[in-house]
Parts: sequence; structure tokens; C-alpha cells
Amino acid sequence: RDGAAPGRLGTTRGTSPVRGAHAAPPRRARGQIRSDSAATARRAAGSSRASGASAAVCPPPPRRAPQIPSPCRVFRAMPRELARAVQGRATHGAARDAAWRPAESLRRTAGALTRARACTYIWARWTPAPRPERADSGAYDEVYDVVVIGSGVGGLSCGAMLAKYGCSVKVLESHDRPGGCLHSFEAKGADGGVYSFEVGPSIWEGLEKPSFNPLRMVCDSLETEIPVENYDGWAMHTPEGSWKYTFGPTDTPGSGFKEVLRANATDPDAAIAEWDALVERMALLTEANDVLPLMYLRQDLGIALTAAVSLPFYLTNPGAIKDLPFLFDSFHRLIGDTVREPFLRRWLDCLSFFSGFPANGTMGAAMVYCLSAFHKDGAVLNAPIGGTPAVVDVLVEALERHGGELDTRRHVSRVDVSNGRAAGVTLKSGHRIRARQAVVSNATVWDTMRLLEDDSLSAAQRAWKEESAQIPEHGSIMHLFLGVRGGDGLIESLEPSHLVVNDWERPLGDPQNVVTIFIPSLLDRSVAPEGRHCIHVYTAGSEPYDLWNGVKRGSDEYRRLKEERTQILWDAIERLIPDIRERVDVDVTGSPLTHERFLRRHKGTYGPALPAGGAPPPGGA
Repeated sequence: RDGAAPGRLGTTRGTSPVRGAHAAPPRRARGQIRSDSAATARRAAGSSRASGASAAVCPPPPRRAPQIPSPCRVFRAMPRELARAVQGRATHGAARDAAWRPAESLRRTAGALTRARACTYIWARWTPAPRPERADSGAYDEVYDVVVIGSGVGGLSCGAMLAKYGCSVKVLESHDRPGGCLHSFEAKGADGGVYSFEVGPSIWEGLEKPSFNPLRMVCDSLETEIPVENYDGWAMHTPEGSWKYTFGPTDTPGSGFKEVLRANATDPDAAIAEWDALVERMALLTEANDVLPLMYLRQDLGIALTAAVSLPFYLTNPGAIKDLPFLFDSFHRLIGDTVREPFLRRWLDCLSFFSGFPANGTMGAAMVYCLSAFHKDGAVLNAPIGGTPAVVDVLVEALERHGGELDTRRHVSRVDVSNGRAAGVTLKSGHRIRARQAVVSNATVWDTMRLLEDDSLSAAQRAWKEESAQIPEHGSIMHLFLGVRGGDGLIESLEPSHLVVNDWERPLGDPQNVVTIFIPSLLDRSVAPEGRHCIHVYTAGSEPYDLWNGVKRGSDEYRRLKEERTQILWDAIERLIPDIRERVDVDVTGSPLTHERFLRRHKGTYGPALPAGGAPPPGGA
């Protein structure tokens, strides 16, 4: 992009050459966080970026304050600039990654649109009015284009992408380390060996190569990559018995999903026929889903531009248009009467449950993506090398490489509102940071609403705040972290990932019905001492917060409740390792109160309980 030769990735100005597609990015040492004092000193020195390998501090070149493109501005851009702004990748040079050929369609479509004067008039007509004047910048200690609250994967992705496109960005994190749920903690065993336990998600897919996984698309746009180890599926433990769900083509002899149906379905022939019918039913929707990935969607009229890349597909496949509502509706409506066999129907509910809902409540687009991506030739699951903090390291590196800043231990106490718009934030310390263009919150909707003071809001905004605070939430998570002795071949013979369903007759969302087990040390030996293993056992999104509300941490009541609520987790891991209690070197329990405290997350919740296909949520979220 900056004068790179055709067929090669470019280099970023003032930095080292961008790594190749298969090179692992440099990782900071575990726990190494850039201090606030260092950031303050760097700003005081008048430098926002070091130049190349030189240690000299140079003042930044003068530049006009960047603006986030409005739909009209983007629309009026020349085709090449439009494709670059929307696609987020270089659009010149003789050679391009074949995975990004839709950019060419976007350029052609954009060129046609920019020549349509009537359309230009329409976009100009709907361009938002100029923003009112914000609060005087003199009242603030720092000024940035955008302030991002929270350094979870969403906040870091947002900050890094904005920084790449020229915005000055400050990401604020109240914890002592970035990452939100994507962090780890260390615990020492009896002999001093150190175990690194992951608190975040254990199921990753689509990170090993360019794909339509939104996180991978962010990394591609930022010209970085998450180092991963791959594995081919997870083990299921259900009332029918134990079996493995293997990624890849479903008709692979001995391991494909159709083999699972033959072994477990009540009527194997009917189950296989229904599966084939469902795949055929989703074929056109799968293509429609792929030509309009999540990265292309936006919530204003600009979607007509970002979605333009999909126009050639819909013009040549008009039948896909009538099926589009299924992508945004509940998946159970797409299944309809196609799937009736009990085992297959339950399995689809189980696969949907990663959203927090069974098929009835999970968005169709998510399941169309999963059922397509999981069964492609060569499909695999991923485990970040170094654990989930490796994902954080990659995004932080990209944020800072593009000039963005991250501050930890900076707790936002209020979003400042002026003339009806977010003008900045005030920290718990009293420090104030102005946002010229936007404040983005990566906190939950409930925690975000608490940052808005009623006396600064209009009547309509106060009503929106009250309605948004009423959005229902999922339950929390119960964790069991174990450091155990291995080396005898039992643990080493297990799959890294396991899913336990105790009772199909109960809803999957019932407390303690579904348990997830992940053994990252089978894939990444760096997280546990030699001959030992880390095991994470948890119930996701189903632990009732009300059971814990009002219980004092550290009390006898708290200890008894933890012992009672973790019994189901011990039962699950004992199905795999019967003598697990004799192997334990480290035993750490996490409750909803732990989640609430360390993540500053409302009730330690898994997230908003908003089923697809239901009534519009409160607050218009």
C-alpha cells in the first residue's frame, strides 16, 4: 500500500516490513503491559510514533484531523479510494490474494454508482447534518478523535482499525491487563511449577488462513496474524454415549459426520437423508452469506455501498433474495420440517447453543456459516499458541503499530454528553479525555448505561437509557481450573476439547446441563510444566446469578456454595479421567461473583439474551 512491489505485501510507514502470511507476529512477554507513565512521557516528548529503527523522538507531521467517512463522502470517492475504504485492503498492484477477489466487483460497482448523479443527490440529501459544537477542549486533559472504553477483542479491533485509517485513538482498560475475557492467570503447583489458565473462550475456528471469520478478517486488514495450533474436532459425551464430531467433509469414511449419524441416530437412513436435504436447502444461502460477511455490514445508509460487492451474486442468483430473511431469523425456521429425526435435531440444537440459545433463538446466518465452514475440505479448529492472550497481543501490537494508544488501570466513571452527543469521558481519578468524533463502549449494554448521567441527557435519551437497561441477560459462568499430573498416557490420549450434555430432555440452557472441557496443554506445552496439564471445565451462560447475589466472598457460605455448584464440573471431568482428584496439583474455582468483579461485567453475564426472530429488543439495540 505504501509503494510495495506488485505481488508483495507493503510496508507500514515508519515501521519494519510487514510480516509474510505465515510468519508469527512478535509477542510481548506474558504480563508485559505498557505503563501509563511511559505513554505520558512519550506524549510529553511530542512524539506519537517512533521512526523505523531510530530511537530519536521526532514531532509528528502536521495533518488535518481525520474524519470518519459519512456515506455521502464515501459514495463520492473515486472507485479506487472507495474500494480501499470499504474493503480495507490495497486495491492496486498486479497480484492480489485470491481470497479477496470481491474487492474487484466492489470497485466496478462503485464506479457505476459514482457516475449516477441522481443517486449522488439522494445520498447528499440523507447525509447527517453537521455535528453541534462539542465542549471546549480546554476543559479536557487529553484529546483524541475516538475514545474506546474496554480492551476486549471488540474494543481492540475497533481501536486498531480506526488507527489504521488515520484516527487518533485511545483505548481505556480498567483492569491491569488488556483483553477483557481474553486473559489468563498463573498459579504455582506444589513443586513450584507454573500453570497458565485461560479464562476466555476455548472454541476458535477460521484463524489459520484467510476466511470469513470476522476476527480473521480484522487481522487480515491489519496485516497481522494469530499463531495457532490446529485440531480436527471435539469429543461429545451425551446420553447416547461418547463420540467425536470431526470437521471436514461429512462423507469421509470412518470419521465424517454421516458416520456419527449411522452410529447414533434412531433412524440412520432418515437422518442422513434429512442432513443432505438441509445442506441442499442451505446451498444458496451459504453463498449469499459468504458474499456479504459481517465486516461489510453497517447500521446506516452506507450499507448500500459496503454491500455493493454482493450485487453481482444477487443479480445472477435472484432466488437467493427471497431466502435472505432466513439469515436474520431464528435458525429453527430454516430447519422447518426438513429435520425431524430426534438425534439430528438435538445435535443442531447443541451446535446452536454456542450463541446461548438452541436452534430456536440462534440467528440463521451464524448457523449457515458454521455448517458450511465446519464441513469444508481441510476445515479445522484452532488454539492460539500461548493461549487467548496471544490474540490480545496481536491486536495490541496492531493498535500501537498504527499509532493508537492503550492505557490500563484507567477506569471510566462517566461518559460526558454535550449538546446531545458523547463528547468524551471522565475517569475515576478525575482525568478527562475529549473525543472529537465518537466514544465507543466495549462494555456491556448495562454497564454502558450506568456511565450516562441523566441530567446530561434529553428526555428521549433518558427513555432510551431506561429501556436499554431492561434488556434481559444470560446467566453467568462457573469455572473449575485444574493443574494435574499426566505423563502416563491417559490424558495425552484425550481430545483437547469436549462437550458434555447431561440430559436431552432438559433445555440446554438449564443450569448445569451442558459442560465444556478444554485441555490446552495437549496443543501448547508452554502453558503447563513438563509432565503436567491445564484443564478448564466450565458451564457457559447458564449459572444463575441470583444464587450468588448477596453472598459474601470468602465466607463459609461462599465456600459451601462453590463446592456445591462445582460438583457437576467434577462429575464431567471424572467421566474422562476417573482418578482426576488424585492427580490434582492446582485447583481454582471461579464463580459469577469472580466474573463480575474481575471483568467489571454486569452480574458476570455471558451476554444479552436476545433471541433471533423475536420481538425487537428494548432500547432499539
